Amino acid sequence: MRGAVRVSVALDLMFADVGGRTRLTRRRHRWPLLVGRVFPDSADPKLGSVTVQNAAGTLIPGDVVAQHIAVVDGGSAWVRGQGATTVSGIPGGAVAAERTDLRVGAASRLVFDPAPRILTPYARYLQRTRVCVDPGGQAVLVDAVVLHPDLDAEVFGGYDSEVRIESSDQVLLALDAQLLESFPRTCRAPTAFATVYVLGCGAVGDMESLSVLGGDRRVYVATTELPNAAGWAVRIAAWDGGTLRKVVSRALDSVDLSSERCRCRPSSPAVTSQE
Repeated sequence: MRGAVRVSVALDLMFADVGGRTRLTRRRHRWPLLVGRVFPDSADPKLGSVTVQNAAGTLIPGDVVAQHIAVVDGGSAWVRGQGATTVSGIPGGAVAAERTDLRVGAASRLVFDPAPRILTPYARYLQRTRVCVDPGGQAVLVDAVVLHPDLDAEVFGGYDSEVRIESSDQVLLALDAQLLESFPRTCRAPTAFATVYVLGCGAVGDMESLSVLGGDRRVYVATTELPNAAGWAVRIAAWDGGTLRKVVSRALDSVDLSSERCRCRPSSPAVTSQE
């Protein structure tokens, strides 16, 4: 996709361990992005959680949202979006783009869960993420998109997502790309999609591939081992955004971030859905 030409918002955050707690050591942001304070996790005080909010609640044609997030010096951060952000469109409009650069240092951890993007009629969305994890670091990130109920084949724009995973010396380890150029034509096809990437130190694939059927609401989940021992990708296709969020949450819960190694709890029901 082409057409996104202006940078409308920017986010630049750096986290580090300071006195046994994760603190924001660099915090730069521009409207409409708002950044809350860092809250320690009740189960793991070293893990700091921060919420990033888009005050506008939407991306419009021509927007380019540039973000840089780094976790260094043994920091442990969970960066999440406050809620789903809509991607607006107009007939023949430009692309709305998000370009995100994530860096995780040795002995550091990052969970990046920006919440789903909701594609509305005529919206054309481009997402590019680059992740660099140093040896001994851990990263978990979510890439999720939901098709608005008003969408059909006549007004569908497009979705183009790419996640680039690199080593500490910027060698490409894995490239994961997803492209949706036309509206799903299969009757009752999934309309909500996500991939949860588990990368770096101790990334293990204990979550089994399966298909779960639940009446009118269905969700499919499968795991993929990424090349060059980069980690694992948990792929989710659901019939609606609510079901998608439940399964994404359970997939994140299955990753043990309270220990020195990022591992999946064998007893966790991470890839089941509840109706």
